[in-house]
Amino acid sequence: MIADNRILWLPGESRMWDDDEPSGRSNAGVRIDESNAHQVAAVFACLRVIAETVAGLPLHVLERTAGGGKRIARELPLYKQLHSQPNGWQTSFEWREQSVFHVGLWGDAFDELKAGQIVPLHPSRMKVERIENGKLRYKYREDKGTETVYADDAILQIRGPSDDGVNGMSIVKECKDAIALARACELHGARFFAAGARPGFILSTDGQLNAEARESLRSQWDRRHGGVANAHNTAVVTGGLKPYEIPQSSNTDSQFIELRRYQLEEIARLFRVPGSLLGIAPATPEADIAFVTHCIMPWLRRFESAFMRDLIADDDRYLIEFDVRGLLRGDAASRSAYYRAMWDIGVVSTNDIRATENLDPVEGGDVRYRPLNMGTLGEQPSEADVLAQQQPGSQIDGQAVEGGLAAAAGEPAVPATPGDPAQPEAPQVADVSLNGAQITGLIAIIQSVVDGLVSKDGAAAMVSASFPSMSTSQIAAILAGVVERQPVPAADPAQPPPAEPMPTAPAGRSMTISMDFDRTFSADPQLWGEFARKAVADGNRVVMISRRPEADRGEVIASLGDFAESFSDVLLVGGDTLKDDAAQAAGIAVDVWVDDSPQFIRGEQRAQPGTVSEGDFVSWGSSGGRARGRVDHVMDYGTLDVPGTDFKLDASEKDPAALITVYEGVSGGWRATETQVGHKVATLTKIDPLPEPPPAEENSYGKPKRKGRRRGS
Repeated sequence: MIADNRILWLPGESRMWDDDEPSGRSNAGVRIDESNAHQVAAVFACLRVIAETVAGLPLHVLERTAGGGKRIARELPLYKQLHSQPNGWQTSFEWREQSVFHVGLWGDAFDELKAGQIVPLHPSRMKVERIENGKLRYKYREDKGTETVYADDAILQIRGPSDDGVNGMSIVKECKDAIALARACELHGARFFAAGARPGFILSTDGQLNAEARESLRSQWDRRHGGVANAHNTAVVTGGLKPYEIPQSSNTDSQFIELRRYQLEEIARLFRVPGSLLGIAPATPEADIAFVTHCIMPWLRRFESAFMRDLIADDDRYLIEFDVRGLLRGDAASRSAYYRAMWDIGVVSTNDIRATENLDPVEGGDVRYRPLNMGTLGEQPSEADVLAQQQPGSQIDGQAVEGGLAAAAGEPAVPATPGDPAQPEAPQVADVSLNGAQITGLIAIIQSVVDGLVSKDGAAAMVSASFPSMSTSQIAAILAGVVERQPVPAADPAQPPPAEPMPTAPAGRSMTISMDFDRTFSADPQLWGEFARKAVADGNRVVMISRRPEADRGEVIASLGDFAESFSDVLLVGGDTLKDDAAQAAGIAVDVWVDDSPQFIRGEQRAQPGTVSEGDFVSWGSSGGRARGRVDHVMDYGTLDVPGTDFKLDASEKDPAALITVYEGVSGGWRATETQVGHKVATLTKIDPLPEPPPAEENSYGKPKRKGRRRGS
């Protein structure tokens, strides 16, 4: 009969516990404590994942600035200790890695603070006491057995979860049986295969054997038939010996593999490490987020709070923090998306991003930008906002600051005198906004003007009567670019007919209409699909333009459904290409743009190779509307370099490029800026020379010009 308190050991397993340490015993029959728990593969894997993650993050000492910001205090000795080298033989990575192992196994990590160094002390030798004055006292047993007593200001203690607030709780001690069962499974599997994956045997004989003979026989049998190398050897027994196999359950019957897997998952739960990092579960984004949020962040806060308590002496100016952006180092796509989002809203500058990537700063890289379609309520847009509309990457499509620099500078508008000739100006994008109900009727009225059936004045009256909600400026902007055909006068019956027949009115001209896919058609496919179908039935041409890449063509065509036949062309321009430029490149001259912020009705003629020369005034489409300027140089062969930028344009005789000085609108006229841009001649429109402002107005402007040169949009 077996005693109730007897441990049943696995076959061939030595009894490993120390009777002087009853706490090391486990119900699984193996000895597990803080000194050997890391021999369990799952425990070591969990601690390694956590330790390497914590040790790999940048650790900074920061100083709060007067403006409410923070700066890295690299000049402090403490910064070097925490960030680079805490003592004479360890790096910061090695020291933090060791500290995580100490806290994970023993519940605490201790370091002695002496002579500008942080020296780790093994937690197995440390005893912590709370004394009467409320402070802590640390007693450390040295290698030679002597005891050293430390005050609390001489020790850095990183404490794990605690039930008394003084000593951290050891996961190994609290969950000993779970870890011991995993260790027992490992030992069982190792010894099973060490025995040649065969069960134990009993050698029986009718004769009498003394103790020495029994031990010699057992040793000879194990040496001859034990181990993987001796598996399946033939056994020869003499002297009446008979081998009997000990009946045992198989590993399959005991669900050995399932038990091992469950214990791995159990230990992973103890350390809050996702199974994907231990190779027992598939990797998912949710698991990665949970690892950072529920595992790593508590470890970082535990270290940071201990550093602040024991290393910063009541000084609110300084704080110690890990830079969690280091977690993005291995994911270039996520890092790029993060930088782009922060840059777009002005949180960081180009040089801030370059510093994070360990790159040198660039000139002008400290400027921060904000989207032009956002600003402070009740405030006028700044001059920088107006000029920035001409810059690439502003992410503004169809948005313009009304009034230009004069409005931004707060200057009152100067009314034109009766003697001054009116200067033609292309309608602003923001002045034209068409909805679905208006566009159908307007198309018919515009067609009547083109066909010479109605004058512009008559069309304006018709639009005003039909659509009272539309302003006069909107109506004028819509009709500004339409070529007016004079109606044919009726013949006077009293006069004899001329020798030659009177010229008749020109035949009606069909129009090309561009419709935006992403923000117009997709918003109401039925409404805009019917509109396209009706426009085609009336003899017009409708093209679809989308900013989606060419790879999405199948999806876009499928989205058009039964209305696909109404669109003669589908242009997928991708990226930041202007839709106007894409249409021109495809040889499509668009008359009317149907968009949530439609472009104006075309009334100007695109420039052709050889028609633009130095000194000509031109306009072009930009992300903020129509920009204007004077041509400085035309290149029909080679590469055009825009001064002060890295922007280059390849030019040829059939596709020349132009260097242009950008003009800005001021009170009473236009004047040149210091900004130069480069554009292909095919994207330019020749315009009349821009009028200069009156000298008095120009001299009294008094605002500083924007420095630097930027490439064209």
